[in-house]
Amino acid sequence: MDARTSESKKAQALPECTVMEVRVGKVRRLGQTDIMTGIDKLVRAGPVRISTLGVEGDEQGEKVIHGGPDKAVLQYAVDHYPGWRKEFPGSAHLLKAGGFGENIVASGFDEENICVGDVVEVGSVRLQVAQPRQPCFKLNHRFQQASMSRRAQESHRTGWYYRVLQEGTVSAGDVMRIIERPYPQWSVSRVQHYLYDNTGDRVATAELANLEVLAAAQRQLFAKRLSSQAVERWDDRLADAGTEAIQSLDCAPHSDGDWTAVRVKIVTLESKRAISLVLVPTTASPLPPSKPGSHIRVKLPIGLERCYSLCNVSDGSNYKIAVNLAESGNGGSNWLHKMLRVGDTLLISRPVDAFSVVDSAKSHILIAGGIGITPFVAMIDHFRRSGARFKLYYCARSPADAPFHDVLKQLEADEVSFHFSRGSVAKRLDLSQIFTQLDASAHVYCCGPGSLMANVRAAAKDMSEQNIHFEAFTAGDRQGEPFEIRLASTNQVFTVGPQQTILEVLRQNGVQVESSCEAGSCGTCVLSYRDGEVRHADFCLSDRERKDRLAICVSRAAAGGITLEI
Repeated sequence: MDARTSESKKAQALPECTVMEVRVGKVRRLGQTDIMTGIDKLVRAGPVRISTLGVEGDEQGEKVIHGGPDKAVLQYAVDHYPGWRKEFPGSAHLLKAGGFGENIVASGFDEENICVGDVVEVGSVRLQVAQPRQPCFKLNHRFQQASMSRRAQESHRTGWYYRVLQEGTVSAGDVMRIIERPYPQWSVSRVQHYLYDNTGDRVATAELANLEVLAAAQRQLFAKRLSSQAVERWDDRLADAGTEAIQSLDCAPHSDGDWTAVRVKIVTLESKRAISLVLVPTTASPLPPSKPGSHIRVKLPIGLERCYSLCNVSDGSNYKIAVNLAESGNGGSNWLHKMLRVGDTLLISRPVDAFSVVDSAKSHILIAGGIGITPFVAMIDHFRRSGARFKLYYCARSPADAPFHDVLKQLEADEVSFHFSRGSVAKRLDLSQIFTQLDASAHVYCCGPGSLMANVRAAAKDMSEQNIHFEAFTAGDRQGEPFEIRLASTNQVFTVGPQQTILEVLRQNGVQVESSCEAGSCGTCVLSYRDGEVRHADFCLSDRERKDRLAICVSRAAAGGITLEI
């Protein structure tokens, strides 16, 4: 007996779990016909017989894809469900034991501590782990979340299949024990890593192609990769045309629909309330390069989309963003701070160059407040590489509240000026002194809280409008009195509620308008208006432009409403 076999016999060191439920497909009436559903299963009381082809009384939706001896029994970690409910609160009522169509409901086994080839004894049955489950688009319909199957695959929370080595019966309350572990190095999650993430590792691919306990179909998949040096596409498996019908329950689609999956490589604490994330491609293809001042849009699994400035000028190898924890926010920053882990994946848009550097300027003045420092980290790198003159004025409550303070304090004395108020109004940045001494050819860039940007706008009243640039990182106060908007082209009338934006109401009623930052700074969603009064809240329009134009992502109409030229 070699060392590996000896180690596999030490069952007392391996995890155990107790069967909570055994589930089989249920009969559903469709018209005049009774059909068996494969994923929607019912609890079976008493001993349930399990044969080499599966659980007695069960049904597999498509036997060619989902059936066969290597997929006889499906188990799913019940411990995953609480996390899923937090990620998709709108589908929480569906995310409960049995939701993934599993035959065995149990706590204690998961993709990290179960290995391909494990022999499991339960009741009078012996099972062997054959392969990870490869999720398909039916999970999207099952949970009414358009990204569910992709999210399950990317997070490795898929469940796994057993083949049956010894037929018999299983009951709730039976203990599941691993009696053999011939391949402790191949956890289900590690197999998935090479199946989906590190697809270019030819050594691991060759080993998996020859792993005799792995299901034949997956061995063939790895063997094909070796011979063709190509990776299969998963889009048809993870989504179908019907998924589009439930897209709105997951995330409102970005205007260009161009989403790319990225993996979280590094998470760093940058201040008391801010973290940075380094995002890398999930495939061999690089990300689109970015310019200083660019931002990306991030789609979160909880049904939100958020914009984040890039902290680096990217060559396509990675993107870096920073996220400030906003306890009073509506969930985006909370989810990223508390739920996201290294190795998780996110969907992002292409970089948008909405806060551009004017390279022809003789000097650049950067005014940042708190997390508003993020676009300037990339700009400063660009200026230093190009030799351009710049000066950063960085405002925060204290050094501990200032993201990237440790890096920025290494700048030269004439390149940075820190202003830590520690709660005192008297210690805040003196904007009048800056603008009094400012050269007329300088360009000023400001990003920070609305109050800071409003003060900068007021202090810069004598500057040329082309020389002052703003980027808002939040949409400000969205609340106000309800009002009506009329579309000039169709005479349709819609009501904008107290906590809605014009942009949201137009989208809800099928009127698509391009947008980007949705915080009032980029100008992408600006429309012309007439017949009404607007309360402007943007940082992209001049006073002259505001007379007949508005940013529909942040600005609101006074009582009585307005007519939009659309």
